[in-house]
Amino acid sequence: MPDDNESCLNRDDLQKILDNSFDEIFVVDRNGFVTYVNKACIKNYGLNPSEIIGKTVHHLIDEGYYSPALFPFVFKDKKTVTLEQNTRAGINLVVTATPVLDSKGEIDFIVMNSRDITQIEQLKQDLDKTQKLVSHYKNKVAELVQRVSYFKGYSFTSEKMRSCLAMVQRVASVNSTVLILGESGTGKNVIAMDIHKMSPRKEEPFICINGATIPEHLLESELFGYCRGAFTGADKYGKVGLVELANGGTLFLDEVGEIPLAVQAKLLELIQEHRFLPVGGKEHKTIDIRIIAATNRDLPQLIQEGKFREDLYYRLSVVEVEPPPLRNRGEDIVPLLHYFLNRYDSQYKYSHEFDTRCLEILKNYSWPGNIREMDHLAERLVITVPEGKILPEHLPSKIFKIQAPLSNNSNLVEDELTKWKNLQKVSDDEAIIIRLYNELRSSYKVASTLNISQSKVTRIIRTYKQNCKMGQDVEGSSN
Repeated sequence: MPDDNESCLNRDDLQKILDNSFDEIFVVDRNGFVTYVNKACIKNYGLNPSEIIGKTVHHLIDEGYYSPALFPFVFKDKKTVTLEQNTRAGINLVVTATPVLDSKGEIDFIVMNSRDITQIEQLKQDLDKTQKLVSHYKNKVAELVQRVSYFKGYSFTSEKMRSCLAMVQRVASVNSTVLILGESGTGKNVIAMDIHKMSPRKEEPFICINGATIPEHLLESELFGYCRGAFTGADKYGKVGLVELANGGTLFLDEVGEIPLAVQAKLLELIQEHRFLPVGGKEHKTIDIRIIAATNRDLPQLIQEGKFREDLYYRLSVVEVEPPPLRNRGEDIVPLLHYFLNRYDSQYKYSHEFDTRCLEILKNYSWPGNIREMDHLAERLVITVPEGKILPEHLPSKIFKIQAPLSNNSNLVEDELTKWKNLQKVSDDEAIIIRLYNELRSSYKVASTLNISQSKVTRIIRTYKQNCKMGQDVEGSSN
């Protein structure tokens, strides 16, 4: 065994240990003079030990090297004190000052240990911001999950939609980029969420950003984040972007056709290289995400106009999914109407059913807002209509207006109807009968749908045709 002398540290070894301590060790005598400080003071105050030793703590405070002072508290109470100090170098310290007493119980000297908590504070602030972001996007995901529940347990009748959903199931298991095309309200967001929920990434984040809702000058920093001091007004600690928040999961770029060209270039690098550069950053960050994009714009046309990068388009459209509009899958309309009605009846604890005439009208409506419009209509009817049957008179007036004609001659008939209105006063009921007749091409079906006599329908249609002919004769004689 080594003897006692060999086991003891010599003065040089002790000095090396003190100088390599992460924490600052600061010793003050009973008169407030600094008698020792290790090299940690260089980082904390920007001073070498030789520039501090021999000075009083009062001098250092007066010069603004740190504040507040612990010495007076310890000297007064002769007890250990811990508090937070700020230094002129911008460092936050947690300082513990411990008095060492002599044989008479008086202070001989005070030993202070200081630890830099600047990074801890920064990490705490970053964590707080990240938690707020996570909470925000959890709410967004909850909204999307609510929308996904549209189709929970529902089997589509139309071959077009069943084929679309079969494609969704196939692409969910792979990591390819997916471009979802289609009109507003066709369920593009729901499909994106479905792909994520059926993919191997389902337990990881699903982050959505809408290219049409964020101002162009903020979009890049929202997506890719920014570093400390990246621009005027930036958070002093920087910001984590949505791309980084999606790491391991799925990034959904909604309304991708609205994203400006400068940001498109960074998206292309993200897809090709799996890395990105934060705004104001000098080093790229690698990332593991799947990208799904959606748009109701004609991207090839935007490429021709110089508003969308062709190379990005090809990168995004490895797989294209296009949910068809409701007007192109009429066999889904009635089952979906029942589905949404039952859903909101259950939610609001009501009981309704559609009258057959009402269903016939809705079957022949063009649904320009697609599934979203149907969803909102069902909720409106459940809330505003007393329990029982929902009748044609409960439907909003827009349902009886031709917005996206289902037959080729609807525009022509609408023009003729306008002429007729100019010749004589036409009631709203008569206008509805004429529009329905134009769509159904049968006075019997119109009468059955509106629960009126066929003779009344025939009389109104006959009068309508006669007056349209009269209008043409009047126009001809005036030329």
